[in-house]
Amino acid sequence: MKKIWTDADFFEVSLSIQGNDCLTKMNLYLDNHQLEILCSGIEEITNQLGQEFTWTSGSAVATSTHYIALRFYLHDVRGIIGIEVILNNNEEPPYAIRSTFYLLAEINQLDDLSRKLQSFIRGDIDEIHSLR
Repeated sequence: MKKIWTDADFFEVSLSIQGNDCLTKMNLYLDNHQLEILCSGIEEITNQLGQEFTWTSGSAVATSTHYIALRFYLHDVRGIIGIEVILNNNEEPPYAIRSTFYLLAEINQLDDLSRKLQSFIRGDIDEIHSLR
């Protein structure tokens, strides 16, 4: 995720998410409050294994600029977290992106993502590379 434009209340980011067999890139508008909810949910799932957390941004209705849902769940009792990714840029073909895929991450990778999100929210960094 890379911040590409900033306003007083929100910002535009270029988001790239890579699964096993696909790579999606979308530009979308976020604010710090949305990212704080994501960060808190990630911290909660790593501290309380067995819980599920779903973060959404946007809406699946056509008037929204985008829809993203990230569902974090315990995949393996050894600390492997599954992430279901649902993306929709709500555009018409040929520019439409509608994708659902899954990622696996270890708890330490989510801890790293949480720390980077906190730095991003504070404005210390403008780009996050994580979950590799």
